[in-house]
Amino acid sequence: MSPGWALTLTALLPLLAWGIAAAVVAVRRWWRRRGDERTRALRLARMLGGADLVVVPTSDVDLSEPTVLAVAADAGYRLVGYERADTPLRRRVGVFVRIGGEVDVVVRGVPTSR
Repeated sequence: MSPGWALTLTALLPLLAWGIAAAVVAVRRWWRRRGDERTRALRLARMLGGADLVVVPTSDVDLSEPTVLAVAADAGYRLVGYERADTPLRRRVGVFVRIGGEVDVVVRGVPTSR
């Protein structure tokens, strides 16, 4: 192989890497959004787990907001709000707190006796 062809192939490697990265992102997006609405709601309920504060990427859930609020309420959580991404490559996340938990008390500003 001549040096010219080697340089050409080397120059095309970043394009190949970007193509692979785009394919991986597409597959991950498809994998997250699989299943019907009930399946995705169950996945959200499992994500909420048992912590006082839970941060869930909205792209991992892909549900309507009323459904998300209903699932969170059933699990004993409330939605504090959404955190917008600082950059285009980061995802928007929903921030949930356990109702009556320590974080919820601090967020609401309810005075506690110590």
